[in-house]
Amino acid sequence: MDVRMAAACAARVGNVAAFCREQRISRQSFYVWRARFAAGGVAGLVDRSRRPLRCPVATPVAVEDAVVVARAELIGDGADHGPDAIRWRLLDAGVVARVPSRATISRILLRRGVVVPQPGKAPRCKGHRFVYERPNDLWQSDWTGYALRAGTAVGIAGCLDDHSRYVPALDAQLGSATAGFVWQVMLAGIGECGIPARSLTDNGLVYSTRRRGLVESAFEANLRALGCRAICSSPYHPQTCGKIERFWQTLKKWLDAHGPYDTLEQLRAALGVFRVYYNTQRRHRALHSQTPAQVFRASPLARPAEHPLPAPSVLTRVRVSAAGAVPVNRYQVYVGRALIGLPVDVVTNGDFVVIFAGTLLVRQLTLDPTRIYQPAGCGRGHRYEPHPIDPANRPGVGRVHAGRAAALPANSLPRPGRDPRVKDLAKPSPTGASASLTRGVARP
Repeated sequence: MDVRMAAACAARVGNVAAFCREQRISRQSFYVWRARFAAGGVAGLVDRSRRPLRCPVATPVAVEDAVVVARAELIGDGADHGPDAIRWRLLDAGVVARVPSRATISRILLRRGVVVPQPGKAPRCKGHRFVYERPNDLWQSDWTGYALRAGTAVGIAGCLDDHSRYVPALDAQLGSATAGFVWQVMLAGIGECGIPARSLTDNGLVYSTRRRGLVESAFEANLRALGCRAICSSPYHPQTCGKIERFWQTLKKWLDAHGPYDTLEQLRAALGVFRVYYNTQRRHRALHSQTPAQVFRASPLARPAEHPLPAPSVLTRVRVSAAGAVPVNRYQVYVGRALIGLPVDVVTNGDFVVIFAGTLLVRQLTLDPTRIYQPAGCGRGHRYEPHPIDPANRPGVGRVHAGRAAALPANSLPRPGRDPRVKDLAKPSPTGASASLTRGVARP
């Protein structure tokens, strides 16, 4: 400003060229500043905008307004509201004829003052990323806590396909998640999408107990019976299960925007709505702007390595008959009189059948197509041990220790049936020996 003022007031300058050389300005600038000062005084010396009078390729104001409105709608829905999400919303809504690019939307938000640049929040580059090649190659399972309006604690458990981010199952129960609850969530996912080849979890007790020096948990044993390999992440390294950890953030933002919820039934209904939205409507940037359902159906499903059967997996819940048998298609599978009247979950994959009572693995077998009745596999009068709950004893045979049985959830303990010879699992043996369901549960 000092040089400009000097140039404007230098009316008596005799040698303009010498003055410009001394002030290190051009003669053109000297005469421009003098003319501006003569026309507008000191205000005429202020910098003026160099923006062109018209820009044919500029984004229309109506499109910029649509971008801002779309962002506000996404925030109200509890959804992600970045440039990608805004662009997908405009494409789906069809409110503008030509949807701007992701970079243009980002510049619009900055120009309108809607967002503030925060380069320090940029995530650090991960050293190792992984994604499995096919759907059902690996599921990530986890549970998280939530609260109802009155502050009642709720546990939400779910499964997420690593390849497509598809959510096969999502449910909630009061309190914390239990072994029986997380297994029922896994069964629900298997009933809809089939048996995964691998299952990845953290080291929570409801999922895995191997790193604590104990025998495998019921969750791991049941997956092994289905031919699914159970994998757990390293301790204190949640990045391994990063996909489902990030999923919880998306879920809770959506629940907070549509809540609060007074009862567990309301929360479970909301989880069902969210699962449909997440799987079929919400596009994913890592999936090249596709939904999880589109990617899940685009490739053939992976199968468990131990049982690569082409037949689809079917989950049914039935009650054990008075004869101690379970109907499976046209067959009757004997499971033992100790389970008479109890509901059991039956997973069928072709001729391969696995039966669970809560978290208790009752029986697994390959159906004999030559006979309707599938017996326990031993002759009359022969004493046999039940199917193992603790497979650490030896492969194929095991016993339930009284101390472990008392610690199991109530819904996983079969109540005594009509056979008076069945021992009560809840009462420890007076000699300290392991108690078993002698003749109570069928052997595979």
